[in-house]
Amino acid sequence: MKIFVSYSDKDKKKMIALEKAIKNTSSELKPIIVAKDKKPGIPLSEKVKEAINNCDILIPILTRTSIDNQWVNQEIGFATAKDKKIFPIVERNILKKLKGFIHSQLDNPFSFEGSLRSKHKESYSYKKSYLDLLDYLTNNFSIKPIFSATITPTKIIMGDNYTTKVKFKGKVKNGFFDNLVRHQDSNWKIWNWDTHTLLNSKSTTAGELHGYVNINKEYTHSTKDWPKGKHTIFVRIYDHPIQGETTRHVVAEDIKEVEVI
Repeated sequence: MKIFVSYSDKDKKKMIALEKAIKNTSSELKPIIVAKDKKPGIPLSEKVKEAINNCDILIPILTRTSIDNQWVNQEIGFATAKDKKIFPIVERNILKKLKGFIHSQLDNPFSFEGSLRSKHKESYSYKKSYLDLLDYLTNNFSIKPIFSATITPTKIIMGDNYTTKVKFKGKVKNGFFDNLVRHQDSNWKIWNWDTHTLLNSKSTTAGELHGYVNINKEYTHSTKDWPKGKHTIFVRIYDHPIQGETTRHVVAEDIKEVEVI
């Protein structure tokens, strides 16, 4: 998810704090700072248009120092015309002065308390506002998950163990890892789940992974009583939105092959 940050040069410190927070929140959130886009010979206005066209969300930082900044106002207007989602971070003191696309009649939940007397107080309030916004974005907008798996060994003596290693970055609700194993020459199949993320095999049991997850882990299973030959293993991560119901969904999968000899 690409996030265009619109700001005044006078609010550069606020931009830097927001940019760092975006990067630390998720590798799937990409901050776009046009001032850092070094393309010699291309006018700034063209770089702004291109970046807004390519972004998913625009976050303007609106403060007492940027309220009259023409670039911020023009970027908001251009993003509005392109039907981009806009989530402003607004200094509460200026809400009544806003008259453009962002104004006091709109719901502005990500506002902060500006203070001429205490930079610490303003910084604390601003930090809370952008962290609340990033939490809202990660919980309400789809972020494509990243998932990969490896299985070792790929040639197994019947009865020996195999190990699945998984890497996952993404959002799940009551998630867990599971391997569906299918014998390629018959109808034989078995499910081998990770007992740390799914405590039992009941179809109504919810998994142990919640919210945004960034995890590397491994789990091991026996090939006892498996038929000899090649097997396809569907390594998956599921979520289970409603505890107590059979509401599981495959979030992502990686398909592997092993041979039992």
